[in-house]
Amino acid sequence: MKTSPRSHRTKRTPAAERARLLAAFERSSLSAAAFARQHGLHYTTFCGWRHQRAKLKPAPAFVQVELTAPPTADGLVVEWGGNVRLRIGSSRQIALAAQLLQHLNTARSC
Repeated sequence: MKTSPRSHRTKRTPAAERARLLAAFERSSLSAAAFARQHGLHYTTFCGWRHQRAKLKPAPAFVQVELTAPPTADGLVVEWGGNVRLRIGSSRQIALAAQLLQHLNTARSC
């Protein structure tokens, strides 16, 4: 009797556990491969979870911001998702900062 190709697969990870692991990954400084290895996950499975989550999560949009006071000598600081802090010291850096934030906004592959 032949066995089904699915019979050798491991059990599915519950959605709550996937969400917990993805949140832990975002807080970590590890690469996707290192995180998957550390948590005993198949790398391609973990990448699949990340891609599914990226499709479901709406991408943040740029919003117009009006400053009530001029920037200080430190310039303008933009915080992006808790992981990235960008300091803009002059108006010449705005276009470059916009390109960088747009790049960070795109879904990264594993």
